[in-house]
Amino acid sequence: MVASCAVAACVAIGGAAGYATTAGGTERARSGRAELPVQAYLLSYQQRDDVNRAYERLVERCMRERGAPIQALTHVRPPLKDLLARRYGLTDLEQAEQYGYGLPPSRDAAPPTAPKLTTAQRRVYDGASGGGQPRGCVDWAVRQLGDTSRARDTPFAMKLQRGTWDASAKDPRVVAAVARWSSCMSGRGYHLSSPVDAPVKEAADKAAERAQATAEVRCNRSSGVVREWFAVEAVYQGQAIERDKGTLTAERSAALRVVDRARAVLDG
Repeated sequence: MVASCAVAACVAIGGAAGYATTAGGTERARSGRAELPVQAYLLSYQQRDDVNRAYERLVERCMRERGAPIQALTHVRPPLKDLLARRYGLTDLEQAEQYGYGLPPSRDAAPPTAPKLTTAQRRVYDGASGGGQPRGCVDWAVRQLGDTSRARDTPFAMKLQRGTWDASAKDPRVVAAVARWSSCMSGRGYHLSSPVDAPVKEAADKAAERAQATAEVRCNRSSGVVREWFAVEAVYQGQAIERDKGTLTAERSAALRVVDRARAVLDG
């Protein structure tokens, strides 16, 4: 299994079932799901996965062509499919009832792990340092995809979505919805100030963990905190995007060029 700078930093995105389509939000075609506006400027899970697969294939090709073939690399998938899944707290009742705050078993995520290489293979993989020696296969693969500036990570868009989350959390409408949520949880015996402050780690007492996670989802629904927060943040994002649309569009175009090169590798 292999990971490098080209595959380790994966932020996946997608729609979240159950979110209302609101002013400032966009509805996904045919899916009935809503997305935050910034998602139009982020790569999809599949696009990021394609880049990872192309990177791995290029590294294997480079190693083979330089006389240091290695065993086929285990594909490393982006860690999460959904930007919105837990953005405002838990939303999946069935999952909470079964797994508490944990995630269901999945093969979609793989931890970054360096491949086992001989000393000679390592020199080809990483590249010799200094003396005008050729670059390693890792660097070569990244450059083939045009990913040298981390284009596919869309850092400006990612910074924007972090900023709008922070701003929306302080909005009076969200503060009021969070207070309703906290009151609901208190009525169930759990004294927590916010759904995003709820435990995120699995507890030793799994039954108690599942009960609390289930209560959180039910209070999320009855308080309307998830829908309210989503709606408010969507407006904040729409305003932020209008201010910096040129930068976002250029960044998105650069990321899509990386994706196009990756798909050419996969189709070759």
